[in-house]
Amino acid sequence: MSYTVTLTDGATLATIADGTLNTTACSMALPGKNYAGYGIYLDENFVHLLENSSNSTAPGTPLIGQLWWDATNKIMNVWNGTVWKTISSATASSTQPTSNVTGDLWYDTVNQQLNVYTGTAWLLVGPAFSAGQGTTGAIPATVKDTSNVAHTILQLFVGGILLGVMSKDTTAFTPSPSITGFDTIKPGLQLSSTSASYVFQGLITNALELNGLTSSQFMRSDQATSTTGQLSTTSNQGLAIGPNSNFTVTVTGSNVALTNTQGNGNITFGANVGGTPTTVMTINGASGTISGNAINANYADVAERFAADSELTPGTVVELGGTYEITQVNADLSDNVFGVISSRAAYLMNSQAGTDATHPPVAMTGRVPVRTVGQVSKGDRLVSAGNGLARSAKPGEATAFNVIGRSLQDKATTGEGTVEAIVTIK
Repeated sequence: MSYTVTLTDGATLATIADGTLNTTACSMALPGKNYAGYGIYLDENFVHLLENSSNSTAPGTPLIGQLWWDATNKIMNVWNGTVWKTISSATASSTQPTSNVTGDLWYDTVNQQLNVYTGTAWLLVGPAFSAGQGTTGAIPATVKDTSNVAHTILQLFVGGILLGVMSKDTTAFTPSPSITGFDTIKPGLQLSSTSASYVFQGLITNALELNGLTSSQFMRSDQATSTTGQLSTTSNQGLAIGPNSNFTVTVTGSNVALTNTQGNGNITFGANVGGTPTTVMTINGASGTISGNAINANYADVAERFAADSELTPGTVVELGGTYEITQVNADLSDNVFGVISSRAAYLMNSQAGTDATHPPVAMTGRVPVRTVGQVSKGDRLVSAGNGLARSAKPGEATAFNVIGRSLQDKATTGEGTVEAIVTIK
């Protein structure tokens, strides 16, 4: 009587008649009842099971779940109903396993990294950093903002330290909870603010801002540009203009120097009058001549430097004579009066002759403070009083030779004082 062989799931594999041997239902021989010599087939079947059908070629007619040891490649395979699928081993150890087959996995317990065997060498699967290096690399993360909205970002770690963040969002957001070094996460790539050392190094072709300023807020060096603010230089090299630094502005202490380095070139000051550019003043570089339309001064006299035989106080009445060119008038009602020492000349001639101590300026004409003694009334003619002082002329005293000038102020005191007067050189 025949019997039916079923699989684990209850499906019928084959019906085997008495006295027959089935070799087609699977990769093993299945003898029927009373089949002569069936013992050898049973023994071989057990052996084949023990060695997992070890062979260089796969077993024929495999069953789902059947194992096959690939004797050539030393790999265990399992039949999944369609193909033979390799079964690789996984090892956790501090050293590389030996006798490996392609696809084997090894978890490196020292570096905490997973590796796969390629058939010739171990290939690192991940993470890319070892335990000793700390978290290093680009790691995706999801963070929420203060409105509980989730954002996907890419975190850039080196040695366990978060150095940078990349965001695909078009607007900035504030992470919640906060992330050290990233109070605000902005679009694109940004570095941590925890250290001033974390900066971009190398060359860059373009940037939206520099130190918070846009490119339109900077002056250019290759073409005409302008500024609405103050242009300043902080070094003693000054400001140079022109292809050969033709025009320079330098500051030494409180002195400002404008220089045309082209030798005989001019320095010209212009103005826009009724929409037409007009030259209002020119300084000739060769002769030092200043020319223009007019000069307006806050001070009120024209003076010239003369060599004096002593240091003279402004307002002192002087005459020609003495050791050098001028000396103070010591005589009363002198006909030798020459002028008065100026305190603030609007225009100073012979200016480089010396200093106020050696070459005091004598007012040639204009308003000047005059040292006086006695009472003075506005309009009085002033004459010498001796000791470098002036006084009001008494009736009949004033002549064309002794009058210094006319007072523009009243002086009620009888002692020495100062009045402003219109004077002319005698």
